[in-house]
Amino acid sequence: MNKKYIGLVSILIGVILTSLIIGTINIFEGHLNIVYSIRLPRILFAALGGAVLSMSGAAFQILLNNKMADSFTLGMANGAVIGAAIAIYMSASIFLIPLFGVISGIFSLFLVVFIAKQIDSTLQPQTLVITGVLFSTLLSGILYIIIMIDPTKTKSVVQFMFGSFSGSKYEYILLVLVCFIMSLIVLFKSAKKLDLLTLGELRAFSLGVDVTKLRLKVLIAMSIPSLVLLSFTGVIGFIGIIIPQMIQYIHPRKSKELFILSGLYGAIMLAIVDTLARTILLPVQLPTGVLLSIFSIPLILFLMYKRFLQKTN
Repeated sequence: MNKKYIGLVSILIGVILTSLIIGTINIFEGHLNIVYSIRLPRILFAALGGAVLSMSGAAFQILLNNKMADSFTLGMANGAVIGAAIAIYMSASIFLIPLFGVISGIFSLFLVVFIAKQIDSTLQPQTLVITGVLFSTLLSGILYIIIMIDPTKTKSVVQFMFGSFSGSKYEYILLVLVCFIMSLIVLFKSAKKLDLLTLGELRAFSLGVDVTKLRLKVLIAMSIPSLVLLSFTGVIGFIGIIIPQMIQYIHPRKSKELFILSGLYGAIMLAIVDTLARTILLPVQLPTGVLLSIFSIPLILFLMYKRFLQKTN
């Protein structure tokens, strides 16, 4: 294994272990049940979520040739959460909740792409992102109404509107992990074709890549674990943009390496952010998505500024 990957895995393990011992209760005083039942599933789910969302974001950006593409800006995140909220309101089982989220999220994605194409037939990146963000805002309003109908059934407004890993369970981790592993098989098998796609759609087609089939296959494969995750956590945005773009800004990578690094850096970042969200204002716990947004927006503005400078020079 690459030494760089070993180093990042070591950092991730260190973050997870540190997170387990930080909190209002001292685990060394015989409270190990709290570690096993509350802190461990939460930090593992946060790390897994960071890997899922970052790798999905990297794949979406290559597929759509759009550096701002991720589950949040494409409208999928809010779509998934609405589907999950409806399922919870109907008292659906733990397996039906993510199913509703996946169907609703993928439907939202195709609807955003369809609307953007009606506005701009060339489907410029900015048109797609603006459409996705506006559609997400619309869905947020609908989500608020759904939650307010019966807040006791649909958890808390804060968790679904801003995203939180509070209440994580091992069943959630297992379900997302199984979907993630299956999606990775598709992703890594398609890595060489995705490298060709970065050369341009026409060039990839001339080299024997069925671009339409590739986009549909990978887009759906990488959407599923993200949507299942978001069905449990609520909206977690921007990490799918930041991690791949920071990696590419520092040193451009081929698809396979980009995906691996995105997964590791994403897991580390979201694990750290979730730990801070849980502990920074003790005994109050912040929603993970809120703190992530605070960290993310300045980084996104920085990347946009640097990209602007590159174009003008």
